Amino acid sequence: MAHTNRESPDTLDSNNIILSNFLYKGGDDCVAIKPRSYNVELLNITCHDGNNIAIGSVGQYLEDSSVYNIRADNVTAYGTEFGAYIKTWVGKLLPQPSYESAFEPRGAGWGNVRNILFSNFKLVGAQLATAITQDSGDNGTFPGTSLMTVSNVAFVNFTGYVNTTGAANTSVVNDISCSGINPCYGITYDNFNVSNLNSQTEITTCQYTRAGGVFGVNCTQGQSGCPLGACGQAVAGGGPTPMKRGLGFLQKGYKYEQ
Repeated sequence: MAHTNRESPDTLDSNNIILSNFLYKGGDDCVAIKPRSYNVELLNITCHDGNNIAIGSVGQYLEDSSVYNIRADNVTAYGTEFGAYIKTWVGKLLPQPSYESAFEPRGAGWGNVRNILFSNFKLVGAQLATAITQDSGDNGTFPGTSLMTVSNVAFVNFTGYVNTTGAANTSVVNDISCSGINPCYGITYDNFNVSNLNSQTEITTCQYTRAGGVFGVNCTQGQSGCPLGACGQAVAGGGPTPMKRGLGFLQKGYKYEQ
């Protein structure tokens, strides 16, 4: 049976890549940055439908799945599921019921996703503006267990609107759910002006983030509760505290994290 996993370019085991000036229309990621991708620029891209710009998924296999130094700039998204998102796998090796995982156990990969800049995004009816989800492949038993650390991520100069029709909470615009083992930190929203077509409020839900690890938006408790006791921005640890604006090599005024 045919399926609709029609991705545009993916990167894997790649360094010093520029992808620019194209239009994508399909049912999956517009661009997917896969494990061991470093120093990648995505420039002047238009995406229709699908998931838009993705970092991941990473951590699916028992290997270092790190991704460093990614810049996506001047992206327009029409009717996508996300504006920009990062997805890592659960920290346990779990059986998978999907052909995409060859019906084999997956997860428990490790590494870092850091120095990521999403800038100058225009959203036209995305379901969520931004998302960080670190529970791919979870069967509902192991939330917040990812072995991947996400840090120094900036969402800068976002405009447009989201359409949250059909969502469990139509007020949610950004959804951050990281790892209770390696809480994410240095997550920055700067000049973020995305409105909500379905609500007068724009909520950012946060779980498993380092204390003070999210800047520029007000976090609320995640919708699914906190099974590891790590709600919102109350988790300690997760690496050195970055400067408020992270990401120096990508944009003037941002600190580059080694």
